Formats: sequence, structure tokens, C-alpha cells
Amino acid sequence: MATRNAVGLDIGSSSIKLAHVKETSKGAQLLAFDTMMLPPDTIKDGVILNAPLLAQRVGELFAANKVRERRVAVSLSGHSVIIKKISLPEMTADELNEQIQWEAEQYIPFDIKDVNVDYQIINPHAGQGQMDVLLVAAKKAVIEEMLDVVRACKLEPVVVDVDCFALYNAFELNFAVPTHETVALVNVGASTININVVSDGTTSFTRDITVGGNLLTDEIAKQFAVPWEEAEHMKTTSETTLSMSGVLREVQRISGRVSEVLINEIQRSLDFFAATAMNSDIAAIYLCGGAAVQAGLIEGIERRLGTTVRALNPFNNVVVDPKKFDAQMLQRMAPVAGVAVGLAMRRLGDR
Repeated sequence: MATRNAVGLDIGSSSIKLAHVKETSKGAQLLAFDTMMLPPDTIKDGVILNAPLLAQRVGELFAANKVRERRVAVSLSGHSVIIKKISLPEMTADELNEQIQWEAEQYIPFDIKDVNVDYQIINPHAGQGQMDVLLVAAKKAVIEEMLDVVRACKLEPVVVDVDCFALYNAFELNFAVPTHETVALVNVGASTININVVSDGTTSFTRDITVGGNLLTDEIAKQFAVPWEEAEHMKTTSETTLSMSGVLREVQRISGRVSEVLINEIQRSLDFFAATAMNSDIAAIYLCGGAAVQAGLIEGIERRLGTTVRALNPFNNVVVDPKKFDAQMLQRMAPVAGVAVGLAMRRLGDR
């Protein structure tokens, strides 16, 4: 019997996203998708500050969507994760398995005893007797914090992934992965921007930037001297409501300014990639994340980088039952669903 997919659980700094997908003969079918906002300071800088509340919200999300599958896939990003592409002499999988801890020690700035290490061979014959390996290390303490929350909800964590790889899964599910060009997948979340540059069908560069859409909320709160929750509401309130009060123009001006800051960060990372890669001409940028809909962001990236920007809609190629899901609601939620849908493609035993 085929192994069922885990439930994708994307626990971000401002919200939780849940996605449940079933693989059928007609393709991936959406069984559940929902989001729930988190109070400020539940998670800060990747550190869980209020585990009981977080566990409660996760439990509520499962209950509200009547999701009975208990196996989940979660992911990490930010300072607690190190991803490096390294070159090693060609060797067998068994040899690499034996040597990877020692090799990792050369590249990881943490004590090797404090991290879990994993790897993937991305090019077994890179030339001159070398192979390219993607090395991933995550702090054990951060992983355990996340797993404790999941287990507190009587859920079984079967996969711990990394946001930028989950993003690739969502991209692969919904678009034709280009085999002879380079694209960048960019997820602009509340507190982190995940970048995954895919060359010739494989990940060749990743970076997590610890800035995101919360910057706009902070600026609105400061400018209007309002509490953070109210600023978040002003950021997402419909234009007609805001324009009545004359606040809309000012919010858009702040949004444009913050977008420039985010664009600078994205450009710096992609410039670094371009300086270190052979095939560095990026054909397109696929953008998602809650802050991706921010005023001026898409246009600003296209203008600054001279590259086509497309929406990474994780429901693009997913079978959706119109009787069960509101198409407009899913369309609105699509920007924040990328990591959760990517995680929902994972199964027990996946690396």
C-alpha cells in the first residue's frame, strides 16, 4: 500500500498554515487548507516563546478542519539552519554517509554535537573527480522545541524539512521545472525571506534573510502610534475602508518604502549568487509569501533586477473540489500557502 502524505504544517512567526494533499491518479488533490494568525511574540527570531499557546492553536487548526491524519511534516528556516553547497571527491553513498559528520565540521559554525546533519548529492559527477553535495545542519534544540509543540497536540512528526526546500516541492508540483535555465524561488514571509535558486533542475543556492513583512507592520505602528495588532489590521484592510479615512495613501507610501528595503535584500542575495555561479542569468523569479502582495514589491523587483516576476501559486496544478473550497478564498490565501503545500507532498521515510 502506498504511504499516505503527511499533513504540511508551516509554523511561521505570525501565522500557522495547514495543508493536506492526497496523491491520486488525476494528480494531487487538496483535502484541507487553512491558516490561523498567532499573537505577536508567540515566536520571535525563530524561537518559540509561548509553546502552550502555539500547541493550542495547532490543535484548533486541526480540529476546525476535521483533519484526522496525525502524521505531520514541519520545517525550519533562519539562523538555526545552515545550508551549504560543497564539493567533495567522488565517493559511494556509503562512504559519504560515513564521512559526512567530519566533512560537515569544516563548514558548520556550530558545535557539531549541537546539530543534526543531513545531505543530498546534487551532482555525482561535477568534474575533475569531484561531486557536489548540499549540506544541511539544524540546531537540535530548535528542532526539539518544534517537535515538542507538535507532540503536545498528539501529532506524529515524520519529516523535518527546510522552508526553501519545501518551496521547491511546491514549485515542482505546480510548474514545469526548467532543466536548462535558472530561476529563483522567493518566499517573503512575516519575518524571513527564503530564497532558493534552481539551476538546471536542482537547487544551486539558498539563503534565508531575517527580514520580512513585519517590517511594514512595525512602520505603520510607529507612524500612526497604534498597537501592533491594529497596524497589522491597517496593512490588510480593504482599500475602500481605508480610503474613507484618508489613511490609504499614507499606508501605501510606507508600503512602497518598506518594499524598497525588501527588494534591496533580495537583490543583494541574488547579486552574491551571480558573482559565485557559472550559470547566473536568472530567467524568472517566482514570488510568494504573505508580504508578496505588498504594494510595489513585484513591480520594484522587476524594475530593479530586470527579470520577469511570476506568482508562485501552490494551487496552480492541484485538484480542488469547488463544493468543498471557495475558489476566491484559496486565491487570496495562495501567496502564503507555498511552504505548507510543499510540506504536504512529503511522506514518512522521505529525506
